[in-house]
Amino acid sequence: MSNSFTSTPTLVDPGRLTAGQTIRTTEIARLADLQNYIFATGGTHNVLSQMFDDLCFIQDSTTYVSMCEWTIPLLSKEHDSLVINVSGYCPTAANATARFTLTMNDATTYSTEISITDQGRYTSSFNQGTVSITGSHAGDTAQLSMELKAPAGQEAVILAVQANWQALTSPLSTGVLQINSRSFVPQGQTRQGADLPLSSRFGVQTINNINTLRARGRVLFNWSGVEGASSAVYDFDEAKSPPRAIGPGDLPSFYSPAAIFMGTVENGLSVKAYLNVKNLGVGDSFSFIVMGNALEINANGWTEFDIDLMQDQLILSDQFQLSMYRAGVDQRTANINGIASPTYPPSTSGYVAGLCIIGV
Repeated sequence: MSNSFTSTPTLVDPGRLTAGQTIRTTEIARLADLQNYIFATGGTHNVLSQMFDDLCFIQDSTTYVSMCEWTIPLLSKEHDSLVINVSGYCPTAANATARFTLTMNDATTYSTEISITDQGRYTSSFNQGTVSITGSHAGDTAQLSMELKAPAGQEAVILAVQANWQALTSPLSTGVLQINSRSFVPQGQTRQGADLPLSSRFGVQTINNINTLRARGRVLFNWSGVEGASSAVYDFDEAKSPPRAIGPGDLPSFYSPAAIFMGTVENGLSVKAYLNVKNLGVGDSFSFIVMGNALEINANGWTEFDIDLMQDQLILSDQFQLSMYRAGVDQRTANINGIASPTYPPSTSGYVAGLCIIGV
């Protein structure tokens, strides 16, 4: 059987799938095609897209310096290529280099290096690299870190970073495929012909496949501060100081209007927040409010939290006819103790160095 699919698929006519209608092979073939297509391409939009002001993300070290870290969702064990695009420049023919490392839940790492070829701001194009995964790993997420180094006597500047999983091509692999701990059964197109029996197994597998696909992670918000910025030319005490931590000025705008679809809670699914905290002292803790949820932070590194949808929907819900929410940091006075400020500087206090919110 060929687990093939067309791109883009022809959608099923919902009027032909209601009670009393004759089951046509056209609808069955389209439904099978659509399942395979969604498994291959669903979720391959941006898992990361962050821009930086000019001269903020800057480095003059000739050896790699770790500067950013994000959490990203894993799509399936078949999706093994993470495509990364970088916009930046270094004013010399000797290119700067960025290294990206993907760390899995079992601490296995995969890396790629990307040369920054532009010699001026937005001169040419993005530089691209791919992190290739060769093993099978458990877990719903992984951490993506970025290091940067410059040629001797020069300074490298990063303006934007974008990443997405590469979509699969037709046909899908044979056998049961895995989306983390959940199973997906590809639909063989040669079994959907007019003179072949329609088994109950097709219906059961279709329902199971839908439940598996709807649980796939979808990034609602993703941000990392910039660590270890260094420049021999620019004074970081000036306005272009790199954004190392979430601060008071971020609260009004540190969110993304995001659709959280009806049925998320009813189907046992959830929105999750991942916080990367640094410099928190032994025994110290603080509360940080995300989407109306007070998250208790008591450890350094990445921590995962389940988010209850306690917020009111945005007024944009009426405009888009979707349940729209403010996915991000709450603009509340209670968050003051959990963000970097002159009272709680990152040099002496714990701070939030990264935030990722993943829905379905």
